[in-house]
Amino acid sequence: MNLIEVLISSLLLAGSSAAALGVWGQAASEVAASTRLEQQADQLEQLRLASHRWLIAEAGAHTLTNGSCRFDASSLSAAMDQALPVPEGIRRQWTPDPDGIGVWQELEAHAPQGPAGPQRRQLITPAAYGLCQP
Repeated sequence: MNLIEVLISSLLLAGSSAAALGVWGQAASEVAASTRLEQQADQLEQLRLASHRWLIAEAGAHTLTNGSCRFDASSLSAAMDQALPVPEGIRRQWTPDPDGIGVWQELEAHAPQGPAGPQRRQLITPAAYGLCQP
């Protein structure tokens, strides 16, 4: 092997090593982003389930309906926010259903920077929790 062949093979080795390191670095950042996204999704699901459990156990003790088997969105929001505070990085919004069936609980994880995180949306109705009086 002469000097030119050694130099060319060294350049090829250095170039392929740099490319491989770049790919590994990108893979590591993708794994970290995926883990963060999975953790956010788990937080949203835990909050959704906690809301469901709270409604089953405690909703009857609060005045959450407006007398016509419909949730009062502001009362529900205030009671739920007091009982289950939203962790940092998660946004909860209550939106009345357009058909008047119930209230949509919308949960969204958001990072300080970067793309929007996962979302969960659940329709909550007074009838489902036995809050309607005949």
